[in-house]
Amino acid sequence: MSSNKLAEAFATASETDKIELAHFLANNLDTAEHAKDGARVREYVAAFDRFAAPRKGEHF
Repeated sequence: MSSNKLAEAFATASETDKIELAHFLANNLDTAEHAKDGARVREYVAAFDRFAAPRKGEHF
C-alpha cells in the first residue's frame, strides 16, 4: 500500500478505529508498562492524524 493510500485511510478512519489500532499496537509492540499507558495510545492516535494530514498540494 502506498503512503498516500495509507494516509487516506487514516484521514477517513473514525476515531474509534484509530484508537482500536493504537491499542493493538501498544499491546503488541510496547513493553507491558507502556502498553497500559493511556498517554502512549494518545501518542499513537496523534501520529496517525499527523500522517493523515495532506501534504501541500495534496487532496484526498
